[in-house]
Amino acid sequence: MRTLRALRVSVRGLLAHKVRVALAMLSVSGGVIAVIVSGAIGEGARNEVLRQTDILGPNLLVATPLDVGRSAARPELKGEATTLKLSDYEAIAQLKQVSLAAPGFQGSQTIVKAENHAMNAAVLGTTPPYIDICKFHIRQGRFFDTDDNLRARRVVVLGARVDKTLFGERNVIGEELRIGSVPFEIIGVFEEKGLLPDGSDQDGQVVIPIRTAMQRLFNNRWINDVFITVRDFSEMDETRVQVAKLLRERHRLDIRNKSDDFSVRDKTQVLAVRRKLSESFSLVTAALAATSLIVGGVGVLALMLMLVRERTGEIGLRMAVGAKRRDILLQFLLEAASIATGGWLAGVILGIASAFLVTRMTEWKTSISPDLVFGTLVVVAVSGLGFGAYPARKASLLLPIQALRTE
Repeated sequence: MRTLRALRVSVRGLLAHKVRVALAMLSVSGGVIAVIVSGAIGEGARNEVLRQTDILGPNLLVATPLDVGRSAARPELKGEATTLKLSDYEAIAQLKQVSLAAPGFQGSQTIVKAENHAMNAAVLGTTPPYIDICKFHIRQGRFFDTDDNLRARRVVVLGARVDKTLFGERNVIGEELRIGSVPFEIIGVFEEKGLLPDGSDQDGQVVIPIRTAMQRLFNNRWINDVFITVRDFSEMDETRVQVAKLLRERHRLDIRNKSDDFSVRDKTQVLAVRRKLSESFSLVTAALAATSLIVGGVGVLALMLMLVRERTGEIGLRMAVGAKRRDILLQFLLEAASIATGGWLAGVILGIASAFLVTRMTEWKTSISPDLVFGTLVVVAVSGLGFGAYPARKASLLLPIQALRTE
């Protein structure tokens, strides 16, 4: 009952100074907004990095030929080196550190036709392990098998966007698709996967057996990727060194005193850097947000000191008619807590709305954690009570006769 009575007195006291109270709440809500928006951006970035790491697989290495640089003697020479062969992929697959390996040859954007529809799509030739290495899932039908590849069958698996663009929502298994002028049978459709960290669209490609790609479609004898899954994540660096050493031996680069004509990349290293950057960003913004919360607490302190000074007579009158020091202390603590809680509530609503606007108006993904919202409540409550304790104690120590004389 005493707390409820003190709360009613506190509310009446705050309503008598609406503008000042609103400004104090605004200073608190500003800090809460800063915490929620910065935390939402940081959490969204972290979740996106984890999603992309899951898409790639944490143990993925990719060997690719280097670009051929132009020279004054041969200015027409450009593009990728053509020294990476299927035999290189087969040798890499035999390394003890390698769990799975798959070659890849991706031609330029090619016209893909079906019935009365056509679109540009990337065409990737590869082998059956590719689906496990690169974490693809089949939505309809199946992926091609070793026999399909050995016999160079004209079978194709569609990316999700290719399927939707050309066929809509219907089941397309068994239907015909033309890549350029060559007919293929559709045997499967991938689930939607989205963009990779390098911006490549995994849903805008079609995948065929690599022998079909090399013999029946592109008529070439070299490949431009070897996708590698390492058995143990702790052996990533060692495996990268072993793959590079193997390729240098096979390409006879040491004998000819030549530099590498290939690169072996750990694509998850880029994601690791992004993750560190997002964590650093989160720490910086958290520090700024904490500063904002302290500023909000100082606003509460300033307002409460002003209220104590202006309401000295009221305090003296209450104490003269029987109010105890603890009642005065409780009253002003509740006023400080009410200001802090009101500012927190307004800050949460505006912070969530601001995070939503950030997502809608930019390409940044945001994610609001319940722990973050609860954490701001705890900080604001402690800040409000902490900064309100001194004015409340000062009010409770006033002597009734002195307070009445001041009035």
